[in-house]
Amino acid sequence: MLVGVSLLAVLALSFYAPALVKNLGVDHVTTTAEHRNVDLPDGSLVELGAASALDVKFSETSRLVKLRSGEAFFNVKSGDARPFTVKAGGVSVVVTGTAFNVRLADEAVTVAVESGSVEVKMPPLETEQAVMEPVLRRLQAGEQLVARADGTIEQGPVAPDEAGAWRRHRLNASGTTVGEAIDQLRRYHGGWIVVTDGNLLRQRFAGFYDLRDPVASLRAVVGPFGAQVHPVSGFIVVSAP
Repeated sequence: MLVGVSLLAVLALSFYAPALVKNLGVDHVTTTAEHRNVDLPDGSLVELGAASALDVKFSETSRLVKLRSGEAFFNVKSGDARPFTVKAGGVSVVVTGTAFNVRLADEAVTVAVESGSVEVKMPPLETEQAVMEPVLRRLQAGEQLVARADGTIEQGPVAPDEAGAWRRHRLNASGTTVGEAIDQLRRYHGGWIVVTDGNLLRQRFAGFYDLRDPVASLRAVVGPFGAQVHPVSGFIVVSAP
């Protein structure tokens, strides 16, 4: 029993320690299931999602915000001549006055526009297959872009009121993968979620789920694929049929 408890402690430390180190010195940080409003110096407002981290660097010529992890909804005040740029991983979002959501995960960066318009920029990306050219995409209200780690880009419609649906405790999984949905649910669950089947993570699905009950939502996400959810002392194991 002591060995088992020690192993769980080591696993928990290995899971949480990198996040703690990564967030040292970051301007704004939220914890599990916490949402927070951040007022920026120019009058813009950021709604910072759960388990997220944000850096702010304003100067006389620019307004730069870096999303280091998690998710944030930006309501950018217009009338300021300085460009407003949000950086998330290798993606830059440039705006004037608009409202939009940015989510940074291991597998993808997602940008969804509620009102106004934005420019999404990405530098050249080297993959195993080829070197991808720089990307410049313009998104209008009701559009979403998903830039995946493998270099693929998906751009399509999204209901404007569903951009940043997490602010109303809703997980909008429209054409996403199970892995991406689990990444979001992890930020609302205090324990560790382990998936034993890598193929399950790549399955695509669509639906709406309640972030206030991550365990029930996780069951609803993986259930149609025959997988089962086993909570064990704060840890959750998702196993294939």
